[in-house]
Amino acid sequence: MDDKPSLPILDLSWASNPDKKPLLLQQLRSALFDIGFLYVKNHGITQKTINSLTELLPALFNLPEYERAAMSKLKSPHFLGYSGFAEETTLGKQDLREQFDMATELPVVWQDPSTSTNGDSTQANHSRDFTKLYWRLRGPNQWPSESSLPGFRKAFTDYHDAVQELSYRFVHLIEEAFSIPIGTFDHFFGLQPSTPTTNDATRTTSRNFLPPQHRLKLLKYPPAAPDTAASGKQGVGAHKDSSGWLTFLYQPSSEPGLEVLSSTSTWIPATPIAGTFVVNFGNAFEAATVGTVKATTHRVVAPGPASPTRYSIPFFQGLPLDMTVSEVQSYIPEHVRQMRGSVTGVESEAQTFLDPRWDELGESQLRKWIRSHRDVGVKWYGEEVVEYYTS
Repeated sequence: MDDKPSLPILDLSWASNPDKKPLLLQQLRSALFDIGFLYVKNHGITQKTINSLTELLPALFNLPEYERAAMSKLKSPHFLGYSGFAEETTLGKQDLREQFDMATELPVVWQDPSTSTNGDSTQANHSRDFTKLYWRLRGPNQWPSESSLPGFRKAFTDYHDAVQELSYRFVHLIEEAFSIPIGTFDHFFGLQPSTPTTNDATRTTSRNFLPPQHRLKLLKYPPAAPDTAASGKQGVGAHKDSSGWLTFLYQPSSEPGLEVLSSTSTWIPATPIAGTFVVNFGNAFEAATVGTVKATTHRVVAPGPASPTRYSIPFFQGLPLDMTVSEVQSYIPEHVRQMRGSVTGVESEAQTFLDPRWDELGESQLRKWIRSHRDVGVKWYGEEVVEYYTS
């Protein structure tokens, strides 16, 4: 397989160069409409911030089994914590990886309806009902002890904050590529808009939202066993991202594995390139743009028996749990939906966001997590709820 990257590489330093910025926006539009995946370089995050976290990954996964078990995802109604090797499945097959699911560190807001009254279950001008089950997704991380892994919490927090800021800057570039005012989407993230956000969209609401909780995975793909058949080397099966608006993936390992499905149904390797992030767009983005921007299918092939371990860190940019798809769509003018020539509509996975049952983004997120981790769902939400979200 040719290791030469086939995905576009965007130089974000061009954003501050008036002569080069038009070409950067042209490249971004092409990536948005044609492939849905790209690399970014000169992104503004220091290598020290990145290395401070990535250099701790081997030690994190080498913590004693009892310490990793103490952070098991089964202990978290927020689906945050440790999942052991091959505990997760995609397309009915085991994913050959271990992972820690982490997120923006936030307090619990969910209120048990059996102990709440109408007066204390809503906040923010009495419009936010914290007894809805999806608010239970929001909550704190499970952390390794400082004595077991010194500096990890600070390294993770610094990394999270830096990628969060990058994600907001990148959203502003998307707004410019769409020819809509910078700051149009700031409302989604609890930010003050950079500029007035008038456009020709029909707004269904001007509600205030809680700043969303971004999710990250710290992933380890060990070498496959020598007797593993080629068809069984599923690091993670073919899928589209359903956990956020945008994904920013850092690949600290030199070991390849990520592959992107092209429009001609061929797999393009997203080979690690030093100093870059891989960026792609989630199902919510596809649904919000009615298929103009595609969420692209991708997979990870597990390392071979003689290969080094592969590590990676995807950051999933969150959206407000109580926001609806129709509200997101109301921020996107009709001219954006017409920018890509032929649009065949919203594909099957993104159609989930258009199902009235899952119109609130929190509903679709709770469904996603319960379907991925049924055991966690049964423990914290009960068999009846799990059956509803998986039927």
